[in-house]
Amino acid sequence: MYLYFNYSESGSLRWYVKVSRKGRRIGICEEYGTTAFDAAYEAGVAALGGVLRMRRVKRIATPDQPERRYLYVDVSQRGQVRYYVQLLNKLPKIRIKAEYGTSEFDDEVDAAVAGQIALYGNEGDYINAQKQRNEERPALSNTPARPGTLRWYWNGYKQSDHWLGDLSVGHEGLAESTRLQRTGLIESILPENGEKPFAVLTRKVIKAEMKARTPSQAGNLLSALRGMVRWMIDEKHLDEDDDPTIGLKSGKAKASRETGGFLPWTEDDMAQYRAKWPLGTEARLMFDILHYTFLRLGDAHRFGPPHLRQIVRRMAVQIATEKSRGNTTVTVPVHPEFAESLRAARAANIIGAEVFTGKLVRGRVLPMNKKAWAGKFKKYAVLAGVNEPKKSCHGVRKARAEVAAYADCTESQMMAMFGWTDPKMPAHYIAQANRERLGISGMEKIVTFDQSQSGDGRLDANGTRTTRKNGVVTFPGNIRKKAQ
Repeated sequence: MYLYFNYSESGSLRWYVKVSRKGRRIGICEEYGTTAFDAAYEAGVAALGGVLRMRRVKRIATPDQPERRYLYVDVSQRGQVRYYVQLLNKLPKIRIKAEYGTSEFDDEVDAAVAGQIALYGNEGDYINAQKQRNEERPALSNTPARPGTLRWYWNGYKQSDHWLGDLSVGHEGLAESTRLQRTGLIESILPENGEKPFAVLTRKVIKAEMKARTPSQAGNLLSALRGMVRWMIDEKHLDEDDDPTIGLKSGKAKASRETGGFLPWTEDDMAQYRAKWPLGTEARLMFDILHYTFLRLGDAHRFGPPHLRQIVRRMAVQIATEKSRGNTTVTVPVHPEFAESLRAARAANIIGAEVFTGKLVRGRVLPMNKKAWAGKFKKYAVLAGVNEPKKSCHGVRKARAEVAAYADCTESQMMAMFGWTDPKMPAHYIAQANRERLGISGMEKIVTFDQSQSGDGRLDANGTRTTRKNGVVTFPGNIRKKAQ
């Protein structure tokens, strides 16, 4: 606002209008709070060339979030209800100006979603994910499940050796992250089908549930159901011929091949990140852990001083991988630049006793779960300008795997450094590097051949190559005659 007041030498209150800091001001003689005062204020602002500003209104309650995916609503400081489309956090917001609830509104939302997906996402991620809504999942019943129902089998499966693991009977069980994922997937279908007999879970029903999800989620749901079905077959609850998952396939593998999974970071991305976060910051240390140790997210979030060992007179990173449940140990010598990053982090006093990076609680750096660790790293990456949706922690690891392949590392060396147990993974990166090398070397040969040919002749005005006067020309027809 442009309204100010002060006190005269006699102590009387004086109101005046001023637009610029050093400009002239116009006094208001009318009584404050009256319509005459407001009119004098508006006239003073207009006389000084100012623009009236809207006063803030009392904050109103935010409407309920729409059930449609990517559509959000908020309230501005002036009480204006705004609808907008946004695919992911930190991505652009597309304002929807049509009236909510009309067909024009739906058409504008469709156009905004399609345009944003074309720039940042996958079309299938929107079309096949209609079941993902903002409302909370209905709570499951607390009453004991009736035998033979889907919920009864689900409760039994969670208490079985297939779920918890028992090596004496040959079952390793599921990892904690896998249990959490499968719990969310199967319990999403229990509110509608949990109290019904298991026989209602036919191929048609499972296929409909899979179509309502993204290809990746559909594949995970199918894997979760197959795990429960295998337990039911082992416990004689179900005959093998009655398996409802037989013949079902998901598009997860095809979608992964088409999209390539997580995008590897480029050299420009890494340089941009380093320029934003210098040595001695938590963001830089998190990046250097991923970049120089090649660890997966499940190992990087718990990586700390206890995992640094002296091996053959060299300091090395030695950690049992989470993916192998501790059966595979990765041993990688400490990179000189990573050692420099650790020294800068220690000097800045940002390293914990158990982990190098985590959450700060009362001056102590404590471990955090891997999802929170990944979210923090993603936030740092977005602030640095690396905000593509599929560039995350794993993208740094993939970039380093490509570097290892270009550096002529063998399959065994890459398996030891990256913690792989299947030679297919290093073979994939090595084959990709060899293919690009062959393309480069092939083009070099063609360039050399073209240059050698250009030295043997010259081009005339029509662009036709002509030979030298003393050159000897052998025509293909003469070669065939001689061969006869």
